[in-house]
Amino acid sequence: MGMQDIALQHMELPMRRFLGLATVIALLVPSIASAADVVSAEQARTVALRDGSAVVFFTNTNDKFEVVTTVAANEQAPALRFTHDLAAGQSAVIELSGDVDTPAARLVLTRDGDKLRVDTGSKTASTGL
Repeated sequence: MGMQDIALQHMELPMRRFLGLATVIALLVPSIASAADVVSAEQARTVALRDGSAVVFFTNTNDKFEVVTTVAANEQAPALRFTHDLAAGQSAVIELSGDVDTPAARLVLTRDGDKLRVDTGSKTASTGL
């Protein structure tokens, strides 16, 4: 095991802890996002995406509206973390493709004043690329 492998394993532990904590927070707040859900600052939402889930929350401090989304297939799988700074009215899209000719799992995060709108759905067909 090389130094790079050790460094990667060391970096995975905090992400797994974060994902676990975010999942617990999301479970404590009865708030599974539906087709269109509105989230307030520092509230977490869990969204089903394909075979996994995404945990979404945002902070709104010092004129910075930062949206954080963590996506994973399950608790043991590596997680991907996305951060977006959104201005009023801006959106960010996270899309997971599926099999060819099947709809992609789509998550649209839109800043609506001091709230975040979370829209889910399958809007586009996957090309298999």
